[in-house]
Amino acid sequence: MNIEVKTQTEALYTLRVLTNDTDALIDEIAALANNNKKQFQHAPVILEIEDKNFQANELAVLVEILTQNDMVAVGIRSRKQELVDFAKFSGLAVFGKSLTPPSKPKSKPVSKALTNTNKDVSSPHQSKVYQAPKIVTNKVYSSTQIVAKDSDLVLLKAVRSGAEVMSYGSISAYKEVQGQLFAGIFGDEKATIFIQSFNAQLVSIAGIYKKFDVVPTKLYARSVMIDLIDGKLRFQII
Repeated sequence: MNIEVKTQTEALYTLRVLTNDTDALIDEIAALANNNKKQFQHAPVILEIEDKNFQANELAVLVEILTQNDMVAVGIRSRKQELVDFAKFSGLAVFGKSLTPPSKPKSKPVSKALTNTNKDVSSPHQSKVYQAPKIVTNKVYSSTQIVAKDSDLVLLKAVRSGAEVMSYGSISAYKEVQGQLFAGIFGDEKATIFIQSFNAQLVSIAGIYKKFDVVPTKLYARSVMIDLIDGKLRFQII
């Protein structure tokens, strides 16, 4: 056998996020990391999100905040399907629901909501090394090329006609896409593409592509997930 399964004993932390105010989260997470460098540097973190107003783009920003503070988001807990979908598209694990009651005042500092949860250490998802996705916060204009190397790609603004967007991994687009998306450009057949409002000129996964001179009515302006099944692109309406 070339694979050996081991039970890990390293601490895995749960960060209960009680607000979608990203400005406040930036300050509190930075303070938490700076005041506890030995404990939290490169520490794996599960993001537990119960706020119904929390959006996928805010989750992308939160993952980036952790990365900037040398912490590693490995997965999420949430009852909100949009966040679960984003986590799956971004290569994050989806953990079971917390057994502790979620309702606490939003004024409570996020640093006090960080708890050690060794019971999650045995999750099979933890063997994967996660790298935070590349996040593009601006519109991608015509004749522009975006490339995400060694990571997934998150697009928070529209992708205009004539633009080319490429990723070694998956691509998640949360506004209208009119341009061309290339996922899994180095042959990752497990890569996926998610488009909130589909109007793409071309989509490709691991070199398998579909070009659209006219987008079919059943796909136009719909939320669509694309993956590869038996070497063919599959389009699913979300």
